Amino acid sequence: VLLVLFLLPVLTVLLCDMPWSGGITWSGYVIGALMVLYSVVLLPRWFSHPNPTVMSLIDFAVIGVYLMYINWTEQGDWFLTFALPVTVICAAIITAFVTLLRYIRRGRLYIYGGTAVAFGVFFPIMELLLSVTFSSVQFGGWGFYPMSGLLLFGGLLIFLGACRPARET
Repeated sequence: VLLVLFLLPVLTVLLCDMPWSGGITWSGYVIGALMVLYSVVLLPRWFSHPNPTVMSLIDFAVIGVYLMYINWTEQGDWFLTFALPVTVICAAIITAFVTLLRYIRRGRLYIYGGTAVAFGVFFPIMELLLSVTFSSVQFGGWGFYPMSGLLLFGGLLIFLGACRPARET
């Protein structure tokens, strides 16, 4: 039933786009977004006990393919230098986070803190990728602001995980 309900908007946008445009133009973006939504929401429902590590990798693979499709249809040159590295880095951080939460029963504060630190380090990297890919964007250092907050927050969580008296007060 969910698959049929999912296919209804796909068929609707195709039937609206193809006769007037003579092909797939804007409907490709809608169908790609629906595929991402499908992989995140509906695909895990196919399995009685879906593995969140595998599901997160599938989700990021679908997101990467969708971004590659957008880059291809717009004849851009930003996929390999910006979208792919950002997607791969986010996939690595989120997949590690999900895997550690699933298989390690203790030390959750370390996992949360390490994830916050990893995302903190990611922001200046993303800013650098933006400035390399798009010449109109200059490296201005804005990535260090979220990095500093996330490093402090992640460090606090790691400290609380290591220091029992501080954690109990």
